[in-house]
Amino acid sequence: MRIYFTRHGETEWNKLGIIQGQLDSALTSEGIEMGKRLREKSKDLHFDKIYSSDLGRAYDTARLICPDREIIKTPLLREIDVGSWSGKNIKDVKVDDEVLYKKYFEDPKNYERPDGESIHDLRKRVEKFFEEAIYPNEDENILLVTHGVTIVAIYSLIEGIPIEDFWSNRVRRNGEFNIADYEDGSFKIIKKAPKNPVDSI
Repeated sequence: MRIYFTRHGETEWNKLGIIQGQLDSALTSEGIEMGKRLREKSKDLHFDKIYSSDLGRAYDTARLICPDREIIKTPLLREIDVGSWSGKNIKDVKVDDEVLYKKYFEDPKNYERPDGESIHDLRKRVEKFFEEAIYPNEDENILLVTHGVTIVAIYSLIEGIPIEDFWSNRVRRNGEFNIADYEDGSFKIIKKAPKNPVDSI
């Protein structure tokens, strides 16, 4: 099985440095073009199944890539829930919630918050998706349209990276394919999208 997974196209809040989490903002004109470019790049591929986060920015990107196909929406591929950080500028959070912000990036194993998810919670959610949609199936090609930190969690799962080293993979750029093969119970990374040039949550 070959897994193509991508972060949604650029959004209005991405441009402004606003943390989205499980809130949403619309794709920009460039974000729409990113989806169309991925459609062109994958025009000779047949995806046996297409899965998308049920958040609008991911689902809208999936529809741009595969406009005539059934898209399976799932909350298991949502972005991490960062509670009160959602809707705030990342620069403000870095100053106003400095201790928790540092823990998020520097001590992910012990990052907890009462109003959202821990890194452990996100990883468990991604594992559940793989147990339901990847491991039992024999599809040749599948597409996942998801989010920046969720893709970091996917890499932590398929590369066997412990939670304390979660950020050894950084958030990848919007609208670029990551590719991995899954065969006989093991994964092989074929391509990693370029890293996002700035910190993302």
